[in-house]
Amino acid sequence: MDQGLMVVGAVIVSLAALVGLVLWGFEMARKDFPQVLGFIHPTLAMAGLLMLIARFFIRGGAHWFNIGLILLVGAALGGLILLIRGFRRRSMIRTVTVLHGTLGLSGLGFVIYELTHRS
Repeated sequence: MDQGLMVVGAVIVSLAALVGLVLWGFEMARKDFPQVLGFIHPTLAMAGLLMLIARFFIRGGAHWFNIGLILLVGAALGGLILLIRGFRRRSMIRTVTVLHGTLGLSGLGFVIYELTHRS
């Protein structure tokens, strides 16, 4: 079961990452993005993250998975800052945006590495 949780969680976080890259493109172009994307991205990311956290509590940690999970939680905290700013109709802080994306993609990379290199 833990393999399935990791795979589905990684796939859902990957979909969130794709939507996040689209959002990042809008942000870098300084254009308003469709609000539906602003709701899809965190919803997918949190669903995937919750699956990965559930896997952690069911089966325990694994070295690369633990690192990835910590990075993904850090990305979620950065995303929370961005979400609050978005609801208040304030501009995004580019440093937080880049840090959020970097942590998220790095964390996803570690989770995928763990998935593909399990013994």
